[in-house]
Amino acid sequence: MAYGSKVVLYDLDRDEEVTYKLVTSEESAPENGLISTVSPIGQSLMGKEEGDEVKVKTPNGWRNFEIKRLTTIHDLND
Repeated sequence: MAYGSKVVLYDLDRDEEVTYKLVTSEESAPENGLISTVSPIGQSLMGKEEGDEVKVKTPNGWRNFEIKRLTTIHDLND
């Protein structure tokens, strides 16, 4: 997973799915599903694959996610 990837995460703590696109800090708009590659969630997703679970320390505490679906920038260009 890297810049430009789209990811569907299952929030294990909140029992809901969330979708994000990894972008630069300048493009970041979490309320619109755009998260920076250097944000806590973005950093925890780097190098991960579908099925992986990640634990993320956020300003609101720890969150646990499972990567349900991943579309890389290469997949988007096909």
